[in-house]
Amino acid sequence: MLALVTLPLVAKPTAPRTATQKAAQEADSDGPLSQSIWGICAVNVKGDTLAWLNASRRMVPASNMKLITTGAALLSFGGDYTYKTRFATDGELRDSVLVGNLYIVGGGDPMIGTLFSYLPSTESTFRSWFKVLRSNGIKHITGDIVGDGSYFDAIQRHTDWSMEDVATRDGVVPSGLTWRGKMKDTIPDGPYPAALHFLEWLRTDSTLTVAGSAREGTADSLVTLGEVKSRPLRSLARTANCQSDNFIAETFAKSLGMRFAGDDEYSTIPAAIRRSLSPLGLASASARMRFADGSGLSRKNYVSPSFMVRFLLAMAGSKAYRDFFASLPRAGEKNTTLSNRLPNAAPELKSRIHMKSGSMNGVNCLSGYIVSGDNDPAKTIAFSILTNNSVDPSKVVYSQIDALLETLAKENQ
Repeated sequence: MLALVTLPLVAKPTAPRTATQKAAQEADSDGPLSQSIWGICAVNVKGDTLAWLNASRRMVPASNMKLITTGAALLSFGGDYTYKTRFATDGELRDSVLVGNLYIVGGGDPMIGTLFSYLPSTESTFRSWFKVLRSNGIKHITGDIVGDGSYFDAIQRHTDWSMEDVATRDGVVPSGLTWRGKMKDTIPDGPYPAALHFLEWLRTDSTLTVAGSAREGTADSLVTLGEVKSRPLRSLARTANCQSDNFIAETFAKSLGMRFAGDDEYSTIPAAIRRSLSPLGLASASARMRFADGSGLSRKNYVSPSFMVRFLLAMAGSKAYRDFFASLPRAGEKNTTLSNRLPNAAPELKSRIHMKSGSMNGVNCLSGYIVSGDNDPAKTIAFSILTNNSVDPSKVVYSQIDALLETLAKENQ
């Protein structure tokens, strides 16, 4: 955990005389960034400002919003927190026969399905579910397999998201139990396919028989048979940031809504995120930003580079910092969204940059930390580079941003 610093984020500081500041000013006058709305802020843990250009300008952060959401979740719930999938019945167990329906009562686990290779395999998921039934001695179910996703019960859509994102399954809003199907899966994501695929697995790969069918539903009174825990939240946060997984980020946002606002409606989630940041002393500063969702898919999120840096430095002084820092991929790290970043930089330099990317049409962002070459915590740099309204291809814009980032990393090598 690093010490907190007081940041000059209200009034613009004196322009720092650093190589990065000079490079930023040059980029602002020539090249793709000069044709964009953009800003940069970089401050080390000691409070030294290394770069400040348009740092108070609020911009769309795209997936850099996930930094705030994952940080807020780690602060509020802790890295050990797990989502629980409960198995229950509205009937009774007679010897080895479950007389009644089996309910799969979701608790928000965001890692169920086959959409991405980094999700647990169907086999491992269903074997853990089957283990609960086997531990109860169940060999036959007379009723149905029922998927209950009512743990998150708000409308399963976000009105800000583009149809393009929704159509590609990037914009699926979590329910309490959501099967994340592949693109060509004709069954909509949600509780029903979770029940259906489990029923099919039971009939194909287990000794347990089921007389009924699969469906979605809830029940007022159930007898619990057991539960299965998700991966710990620290692991989920790393997946969210390394893979830029929108679904996990929205799960965190809905969880914060339920904790601080009592529901998971998107109308209340922004206030819940702000409340979750109050331990960092950012309640008033966050009120000047605009939060719309947890993943950054919405173009109604507005965050300034200076606020992002203030958040990152505050996280560095928090109890959640170890897990938060570990959730961030390194520049050039394989199998992450940063695998192609800073391709020409030295491996030693890239290994010191831990950050989150964010991009959508016309938006290119990078925010995170740069560890010093001698591992001195006081030299750690928190930075944010946000770019909006870019007309050049992302590859061209990122080339200039990467050059800035490489210059910044040399400030504490």
